Amino acid sequence: MKRIVFDVEGTLSFNGQVMAAEIVAALQRLLALGHQIIFTSTRPLRHLLALMPTFHDAPLIGANGALVVKAGKIEVLAPIVPADLRRLRGIIAQANLDYVVDGQWNYAAQMAPAHPLLDQLDPKRLAHRVPLAEITTAVKVTLLGLTATQTTDLAAGLRAHQTLAVSSAAEGNLVITAQHSHQATALRHLGVTDYIAFGNDQTDPALLAGARHSVWVTSKPQLAHLAPTATVVTCAPDNRAVAAQIARLAE
Repeated sequence: MKRIVFDVEGTLSFNGQVMAAEIVAALQRLLALGHQIIFTSTRPLRHLLALMPTFHDAPLIGANGALVVKAGKIEVLAPIVPADLRRLRGIIAQANLDYVVDGQWNYAAQMAPAHPLLDQLDPKRLAHRVPLAEITTAVKVTLLGLTATQTTDLAAGLRAHQTLAVSSAAEGNLVITAQHSHQATALRHLGVTDYIAFGNDQTDPALLAGARHSVWVTSKPQLAHLAPTATVVTCAPDNRAVAAQIARLAE
C-alpha cells in the first residue's frame, strides 16, 4: 500500500472551489487499488471539506499541521498557547485591526463587507462565525491590511516570544500559528513516515523533502527557487497534467 499526501490549493484545485473531474477520478482509482490518500492544507478544515465532498473519510491535515482528522475525529495538535492568544487579542483591539482567527472548527473575523476574503472564509457554510472572545482554542490568526511598518514591527515582536511562527501570506497580511505547527509533525502523529507527496507552496518543501518520491506543481512561479531542493518531478499547474502524475502511481 502506498501512502500519498496531497496539498490541495494550487496542487489539486486551481480555483479554490472544486477539484476537476479528472483529478477526482485519478484519486478514486488510487483508493480502489487499496492505497491511502491524505490531504493537507494551510487552511482550516472547513476549506478542505468544502473542496472534497467525495473524500471525507480520508485523513486530513489542516492549518499547516495544527489540526488533523482521523476516522472522523478532529484533534488539535498545535494550538496557539493562551498567553499568545491574549497578546494577539490585545494587538487587534489596540490597533483595531482586521483579522481572521480560526478555532478548531468555527472562526472569528473582522473586515470590510467588500473584502475579497470574506466570501472565502467558509464557502460551503460548514462552520459558524462567532465573536472573537468565543475562540478559546485558536490554531491560526491572520492579521489583514497592515501597513509596511505594522507588518515589520508586529512580525519582529511576535517572533521574539519564540512560541509563534509568523509568515507573510500576501502584501499586508501576517499569518500566525504555533511555532511547532508542521505538516511533517502531523504526519508522524498519523503514523505516516513512508509516503509520496504533492505540493506547490512555501509551506510544502519540508513535506516533500521527507517523501520518498515528490511532485512539485508549478502553480506559483515566484516560488520556483524552492523546487530544486524539494522535489523529484515538476508538474505544470494543469488538471490533466496533475491527473497524469497521480495516475502513474497506480501503475
